[in-house]
Amino acid sequence: MTKKFRLPRKTKKKLRKGFWLHQLDEKGNSVGANPAKNEEDYSAHKKGELRNLFDKKNSRKKNCQLQK
Repeated sequence: MTKKFRLPRKTKKKLRKGFWLHQLDEKGNSVGANPAKNEEDYSAHKKGELRNLFDKKNSRKKNCQLQK
């Protein structure tokens, strides 16, 4: 029997508020992520590989880095 993926309540609430995307691929597309429910997406979030579209501060910083 596999162990179910669980997060603390406050962490889960924080992760549900945003619209998370993986990094851009070579064509410029990105795939949606759900770190509150998916363990692989959560580990990518911890590594800093996901970006939040609704967070103005982080999305501006990432946009500047991606356009260079």
